[in-house]
Amino acid sequence: MHIQIKTNFLFYIFTLLMCLNSFFLRNTTAQDNTEPAAAAANANYTFETIDVPGVDFLAVTASSDFEDYAGYTKSTDGEKDVAFTLIDGVFKTYDFPGSQNTYFFALGNNGNAAGHYQDSDGLYHGIVLENGELRQYDFPGAVETEIYGISDTTGALTGNFTDASGVRRGFSGDTIVEFPGALETYADFVNSEGGMVGSYVDADGIYNAYVHVADGDFVSLKLTTEAKQEYFFVHGINDARVVVARAKPVDAPPITYVGLFPEGLQELKFPGSVSTEGYNINQDGSVVGHYDTADGRRHGFIARPITDTTEPGEDPPLSYPSSPTILLKPLMSPA
Repeated sequence: MHIQIKTNFLFYIFTLLMCLNSFFLRNTTAQDNTEPAAAAANANYTFETIDVPGVDFLAVTASSDFEDYAGYTKSTDGEKDVAFTLIDGVFKTYDFPGSQNTYFFALGNNGNAAGHYQDSDGLYHGIVLENGELRQYDFPGAVETEIYGISDTTGALTGNFTDASGVRRGFSGDTIVEFPGALETYADFVNSEGGMVGSYVDADGIYNAYVHVADGDFVSLKLTTEAKQEYFFVHGINDARVVVARAKPVDAPPITYVGLFPEGLQELKFPGSVSTEGYNINQDGSVVGHYDTADGRRHGFIARPITDTTEPGEDPPLSYPSSPTILLKPLMSPA
């Protein structure tokens, strides 16, 4: 059994390394001309907007496998960010007492959510929503805690913390995650196989992606375009090893990358958007996040992978709708 587990992990690492390496080589020139890359990924997805009536700013950052959502929006007076859940069509907002801002970045299939809030001094503290109640969670010894993932299997939280000396490390459950020699380590998500994805900042201040497997080994995935990136975060991976990542080239809007292994990663862009930020991959391969439009509004979205059901002799389906389909559900007004 031990040999089989090690073999699976080695295969996992090899597959991920080959695919991400293929992506980074393929996209060296795509940084300067994003449309061809976007078109290539978009052709594999249909797109739907996630909107709440009366809400002009909806930053969707998490989803369950049942198409429920979480993230953050503006308070009713527009003065701060507040967290929200959109579960079974019911929209609710959450404002941690005394906070400057409150955010959700993780949502479990059981309806529990997690994220962090910003206190009056500007410091971040983890929060968990359970049974409709918010509680604070600070990683032991942390000055700041940010939560980005929650396990449906174990309930373990994954994220980052900063200690009193100012060093940022990742964590998952009670385990500290620190890439050897890194200035900073970010941990974002763990799939059911125990494979963690994240990024780290090396001694030169450059972002690199990594995979961390359950037995403690790291594999660094160097970016061929690292000098052009302000940041690069691998936000999610599902059990089929589909990855979503978010990057920001210097002096350019954020970009989302998605990959269906073993084909590599490509840019995914909501049609007609100014920028697209993907945050989660569901088990069915759908990508969830938000996009900005030229009028300054922010909308949630879900991009669903296209399944080819064409019968012999039939015309192939369109790659994606000529205009986005609007996702409308019976919703409550914002709190």
